[in-house]
Amino acid sequence: MTIDEMLREVAKRTGAAPVKKPEPQKTNIPDPPIQRVPAVSPAQLLSKPAIGLALAKEIVHCVEQAAEALGVRVVIAITDEAGRLILLEAMDGSYIASITAAQDKAFTAVALKMPTHEALAASRGGALDGLTNGNGILMLGGGYPMIYSGSVIGGIGVSGGTKEQDMSLARAGILYFEKRIK
Repeated sequence: MTIDEMLREVAKRTGAAPVKKPEPQKTNIPDPPIQRVPAVSPAQLLSKPAIGLALAKEIVHCVEQAAEALGVRVVIAITDEAGRLILLEAMDGSYIASITAAQDKAFTAVALKMPTHEALAASRGGALDGLTNGNGILMLGGGYPMIYSGSVIGGIGVSGGTKEQDMSLARAGILYFEKRIK
């Protein structure tokens, strides 16, 4: 039985007037213009560079050597372009609290596409005014985005030293990354 037949049967049994299906409403909104999107080859779709585990290990090793030279024990986090953790290394004797802080700094650098100390400055009356720490955002020095061809492809977060030490060590990781990808 079709919907129309069911409606007629219900109307007959109840003595009500037959119900008609509503007509679709017409609007005066014009159809959007069709935009042509340039064709992209499958090779172009798959050619975006990414931070892999091997490169993340190299970067972390570089940062650990620099931290040892400074005499500081840190935690280093490397994330991909979406802020997902690729590698987390905690040096012997580093603070337990630095584990989350390093991950959050790397995530923040990727999420906001800027170093975390710049995000902190921008949150105090600047473009990010009102943004606060929490939900993975940590605006303390020591987080930097990894940029390749103008796109953020990963992030690094370092925690365990002073603000200046964390920033210096994260920057060392960025400099290694930049030299390595060229």
